[in-house]
Amino acid sequence: MQTTADPDAHPPAPAGARVEHDILRAARADTLPTVDLHLPSGGTSRPPLVVDVSGYARPHRPATVPWAPELAAHGIAVATVRARHRPRHDQALADLRALVRLLRTTAAAFGPATERIGLFGRADAAYLAALAAYSTLDPRAQVQAVAGVGGTWGTEVPDTGARPAGGRPRRSADAEVLHQVCEVALATGNDVPLLVVSSTGDPTAPAEHGVRFAEVVTAAGGRASVLLLDGSGPGGADLDPAPSAGAVAAFFRRTLLTEPRARAHPGLPTPAAR
Repeated sequence: MQTTADPDAHPPAPAGARVEHDILRAARADTLPTVDLHLPSGGTSRPPLVVDVSGYARPHRPATVPWAPELAAHGIAVATVRARHRPRHDQALADLRALVRLLRTTAAAFGPATERIGLFGRADAAYLAALAAYSTLDPRAQVQAVAGVGGTWGTEVPDTGARPAGGRPRRSADAEVLHQVCEVALATGNDVPLLVVSSTGDPTAPAEHGVRFAEVVTAAGGRASVLLLDGSGPGGADLDPAPSAGAVAAFFRRTLLTEPRARAHPGLPTPAAR
C-alpha cells in the first residue's frame, strides 16, 4: 500500500471542460438514471472514462461538491449520475452494473475510451463503488480502477460522546460484506487498483477507515494507494476537490490508459484462464 500526503506534486489543471447533458435515453423515464458527461476541452483524444456514482449515496451523506469539472479539467471524461438513490445495495449494484454496460457503447459516441472504465464515489458511494468494482463477474460490467473520497467504507461511527478513549469504530455488516467480497475477488484474480482519498481531520468519516480497507486490499494481494489530506474540516461529500483532483486524475490515467499484465495467484486461475 502506498501513502502520500503531497497532492501538490501534480501539474496544474488545464482550463475548461464541456458538458453533454442527459446522454441516456429510454422509452420510460424511470428506466435509466440521469447521466451528464463532462468532457475535457482542448482536443483531448479518447480520454479515459470514469463514472461518478455519488448520486447513489444514501440521503444522510449525499455528495454536495462537484468533482466532475475538476477531473475533466485534468483530462478525464466523467459520467455523473444524478438523482439515482437506491435504498438497498443490491438494487444499486444491479443498476450500476447495467449502467456500466450501457456506457461502454453510449459514451464512446462522445469520444471517451470505454474499453477500460473507472468508478469514483464520495461519502457512502465510495463503499458502493468498491463493492461494485470487486463483486461484478460480467466482463461487460467490470471496471478497471476505483477511487473513493471520504466515507466510512462500511464502518459504523459511534457517537463521539459515547466512544471510549482510543476506541476503534465498530465494524458493521456492510463492512464484513465488503471485506469478504474484496478478499474473494482478489484471490481469484479480479485485481482492480484502488485509490482512497481521506481528510485527516474529518469527524464524520475518519481517515483510518479508508486506510484499513486499503490494508485489506493489499493483504489479499491487490493494489491500493492512500492519499491523506491535512485538514480539520469535513471530507467525503464536502471535501474540496481542488487539492487532490490532480492526483485522482493521474491515478485514473495510469490505471485506465495502460493495460496491466495478468497477475497469477498461487493455486488459482488467472483472469485469462477462467
